[in-house]
Amino acid sequence: MAQKMSVFVVGFCCLLFILAGPAGAQTADPPTQGQSPAPEQPSNLTLWNFFTEGWDQQWTHRDTPGGAPDMALIHVTTNFLEREFRFDSYQQQNLSSDSNKATYFTDALVAYGINRRFMLEVVSNYEWKDPKASDNINGSGGALVGRFQLVDIPGSSYAFQVKVSSPNVGIGNQQTTFSPSIAGWQDLTGLGLKRVGLYYSLTEDTYAGPAAAGSKRNDLLYDVSLAKTWTEKTTPLFGNFTTFVELYSTTNLDGPSSDRGLSYSEVNVTPAFRFDLTHNNTLMGGIDFPVSSPHDFTKTFRLTYIYRFE
Repeated sequence: MAQKMSVFVVGFCCLLFILAGPAGAQTADPPTQGQSPAPEQPSNLTLWNFFTEGWDQQWTHRDTPGGAPDMALIHVTTNFLEREFRFDSYQQQNLSSDSNKATYFTDALVAYGINRRFMLEVVSNYEWKDPKASDNINGSGGALVGRFQLVDIPGSSYAFQVKVSSPNVGIGNQQTTFSPSIAGWQDLTGLGLKRVGLYYSLTEDTYAGPAAAGSKRNDLLYDVSLAKTWTEKTTPLFGNFTTFVELYSTTNLDGPSSDRGLSYSEVNVTPAFRFDLTHNNTLMGGIDFPVSSPHDFTKTFRLTYIYRFE
């Protein structure tokens, strides 16, 4: 496990090294090229002032007029602190599976930013599978998340979080999952791509608890997403209408060997959309398609609702 954890640590340190330079060098809040001035912006949060700035400040979400809005998407880990209720659901069609016809999943979470540096999140979920030759199997689980804001400056944001997920005994999962993640976002408006945001995240899952001999104990999840916002946030019913595409992958670092080898990756792509029905209410949807082969599903339909406590 130590060797596997080192993979995440090395990647985490590399990302911190990359973001520390520009974040630490910036001392004011100038607007990115192509963006409108924002006279009442919150102070900059960086790695250099991590222990002295933001802990005694009220939670807020930075909004830079004219630039790409930093927003939560479907797969990529969110890079900012939130105050919201979120409901996710999906239907996965496992037509390539020998045992299941489909998998259904829902989860609900409440996230609450304590201040500008730290957020707590509580998650509950329910999953049921539709086997081909037996009755449905189902079960529930939950998770607790702690997220730290590392960097929050105009046009850029980074966060680190740890998620602990409980077993879902009802579907045969008796393992607890520990998931540290690093997530980032860049506004590409200054590069001539008006209201386009680039998102990325890296997560390592470590599984602890009873499992069959040789079962996997570690995997890596990584995501790169590109989002284009077409409307203003004040547009009725379609505020901040955004289309985006997410390329995400899971790499098994250990576990039983198969025709895919001991260590293999599953790559998927998700075209999606999101928009604000009102200032506080957001709808988001998309479809996952597998890119790598062989794969565990043919497509997954996703729908998300978000209510923000603002």
